[in-house]
Amino acid sequence: MAAVTANKLLKTAIKEIGTKEIPANSNKVKYNTWYYGKVVSGDAYPWCCVFISWLFHKAGARNIFCGGKKAAYCPDVENYYKKTGRWYPDTKGKKGDLCLMDFGKGRASHIGIVEKKNPNGTYTIIEGNTSTSSNDNGGRVMRRIRSKSVIRGFARPKYATASTGKNSTGKKEDKK
Repeated sequence: MAAVTANKLLKTAIKEIGTKEIPANSNKVKYNTWYYGKVVSGDAYPWCCVFISWLFHKAGARNIFCGGKKAAYCPDVENYYKKTGRWYPDTKGKKGDLCLMDFGKGRASHIGIVEKKNPNGTYTIIEGNTSTSSNDNGGRVMRRIRSKSVIRGFARPKYATASTGKNSTGKKEDKK
């Protein structure tokens, strides 16, 4: 796989803004079809995490997301990055990080990718399966502003740097 920067992954995410499930409230969306290998719908198929998994696949960076595995459950993403030492507290996020959020469930229940940290301490996040009326099951890809009060922390994939083609550890990115 080619080395992928945070900017490249964000460009892929930005192109998806506005995509929505059809019909509304069905979880029937192209990301789930890719993940499950067939058309699915219903409450058993929330897709915020599937969207993030799809982004890495689409950008050619599947190897730097959750050890190269697909993921559909936010706590699995959080646990993987904690185990690999690439988990950062709620105020340490940066562009390209995966932002894991909790909307009162006591666990990571939503995920998006950081577009930028704002001067007021909030983050601009691109998220799947969100809306202005439902933070974590809204049926659309959107750009949202999130405050630290809902952020559990940030997972940091090993992106390549733009200038060197090396990942954030300084090693040449694996070309599997």
